[in-house]
Amino acid sequence: MYGRAEPRQQPGYACEECRKKKLRCDRQRPQCGACANAQIPCEVNDRRVPRGPKKGSIGALRSRIAVALERRLSTSQSEDNPVTDAHEAGSAEDSPIKDNATTTSFTLPDWDVPQQELPPNTAMPLTWGVPETVPQSPLIFSDLPALSTTAAPYPSPRLSPTSTSDIFIADLVKADLTQLYFDRVHPVVPIFNKPKTFKWMNDGNNMSEPRQCLQYAMWTSATAFSSQFFGIQEAIYAKTRCMLDQLDLNGNDSLTCHIEHVQSWILITFYEFAKTNYRRGWISAGRVFRLVQFLKLYDLDSPKPLGLDNEEDGVSLEEKRRTFWMAYCLDRFMSVIEGAPMTLSEELVYTRLPCLDADFERGLVPQESFLAETMSSADMRPYAPLAECVILVTICSRALSHRQIYTIETLYSNIPLDFSSRHDWLDGMLTRRINSLQLNHPSLTVADNPMITFSYMVAHSTVIYLCRIVEALSRNDQNQSVVWDFQERGLWAAREIARLAKEHEHLGYFKAHTFMPLTLYLGASRLARHLELRKGELDAGEAEDIKAALHSSIESLQKLQAVNNLASYYLHLLQ
Repeated sequence: MYGRAEPRQQPGYACEECRKKKLRCDRQRPQCGACANAQIPCEVNDRRVPRGPKKGSIGALRSRIAVALERRLSTSQSEDNPVTDAHEAGSAEDSPIKDNATTTSFTLPDWDVPQQELPPNTAMPLTWGVPETVPQSPLIFSDLPALSTTAAPYPSPRLSPTSTSDIFIADLVKADLTQLYFDRVHPVVPIFNKPKTFKWMNDGNNMSEPRQCLQYAMWTSATAFSSQFFGIQEAIYAKTRCMLDQLDLNGNDSLTCHIEHVQSWILITFYEFAKTNYRRGWISAGRVFRLVQFLKLYDLDSPKPLGLDNEEDGVSLEEKRRTFWMAYCLDRFMSVIEGAPMTLSEELVYTRLPCLDADFERGLVPQESFLAETMSSADMRPYAPLAECVILVTICSRALSHRQIYTIETLYSNIPLDFSSRHDWLDGMLTRRINSLQLNHPSLTVADNPMITFSYMVAHSTVIYLCRIVEALSRNDQNQSVVWDFQERGLWAAREIARLAKEHEHLGYFKAHTFMPLTLYLGASRLARHLELRKGELDAGEAEDIKAALHSSIESLQKLQAVNNLASYYLHLLQ
């Protein structure tokens, strides 16, 4: 009675003639009523661009308006009281950076007003771009085109103490960035207890400098996982780097270091690998490893002398454990990429593995087993996604050490010692972990957890790595049946990596692990290698399947390069 029984108009598009005359088209097909009465052709354009703003543009516009309004207010205040502003600018070097400080010397790059049209009393905005004299990593080739996401070097607090003294971020933007962090970054860097983190983040008046720095590091990481905040990404990153350096420079007690300091560097290192360049991420990772060693995070659960029991609550201790294991995984990723020695030695680790995520978030932290116990156990029980990744990346790093030991043994003797037993032990341990993953995290649930998806890809990458080692030994009268068996297993693993990357698309590549391009590169190179080795032996159908998997891996890397610079680097290696 109060509603319409039929829709106001038929579904579909209005014809071009009715649009031109601004008539209400009845949208009948093949000819509407107006065109039938006029006896003219009825043409419909069904590829018309949809009206309205693009997705995410409203939020970006709101952020730009807020920043522009704050800049205008800052300009008018500096014109009214230049003496006070000069005094604040001079004292900013000695005062700690606070979130609620009202400094007016920092301005973001103007998106609407050209640089030369800025008022004369306005502080000079930071300029961003690739510097002419930046030293290049030996891994970055000179002919690789510069990416638009490459940021300039951060301003040093010694050189420009007032240039990044304050960045205006609206409360709504802060809330969006915090939520974005826990939606997209936290699943692959699960080092925080959410209730505890939200508690100290909401207490802005009593926030310590290390925690304020960590807050900005979290926001910086969040901007890397969304295109909505691209306009303020570099400015927040620059301030975070300055705050981290200020923590190092202002340290009065050389024996004091906060866990938030290490966590901030971990987040910034992952950001730099994805958004700046490989060399900068590599150097920042070195600082992470040294801070981990300084805090002795590798020795959190060793037996303590009587009377020196740890009085720290279980949640804080678990956050430290997870911080250590993230640094441990980072060390292994970089060593596998470069074939370099590892910084954090596995033999000295006396820190328990992370507990299950559900228990951690509830504040119930049961004691998990140690890494050495898990590696030697045949237990198939479930572990936390981060713990699964730790176990698998440890097997991968042991395969790297296995190859290095073989190289040294063949250098000093003609017969490698215990090579077969080591190789069989690694192979058996890897097979057990893959079976455990399939038992506890079946394929129907894998795509819902990016860390588990990445753990699967690390496991398959380790199979490919073992295949490479066996192929390298084929020149030394290695049993060809073993080589062929590992080549087939390497082919299967590469196909699985391509399939998992394809399934990851429904989550979006913004949620992908930072080092996923490494696994895709290993899979794609294995597929290309197999096509080369078995050229002329494969039937047409099997060759087409392998080419399709190779194309899928390359396509995934191409999609990832929009959000991760590592994908661009590995695409260049595949060319």
